[in-house]
Amino acid sequence: MLDMGFEEDVNFTLGKTSLSHQMVMFSATWPAAVHRLAQEYMDLNPVKVVIGSEDLAANHDVMQIVEDLDERARYERLTAFKFSLHWLNRMGSI
Repeated sequence: MLDMGFEEDVNFTLGKTSLSHQMVMFSATWPAAVHRLAQEYMDLNPVKVVIGSEDLAANHDVMQIVEDLDERARYERLTAFKFSLHWLNRMGSI
């Protein structure tokens, strides 16, 4: 969506985000513009999860799940997701 004119809005929003908050970025592809945003706003050593290849084409074998959660459930879900990423990283799976 950055190539559709949203990059300025994303930069504005990320610029207003407190450094004390955890940031998670999701992208079906990883073009240069998204990579620059990640380098500018994320931790110096982020965990990057790649499913499929790093080509600039979306992987059609990936299933996307959308969860509509209230505030408390959102926090619990993100905490569980962070925990699972931590263990996958420690196991060398990502």
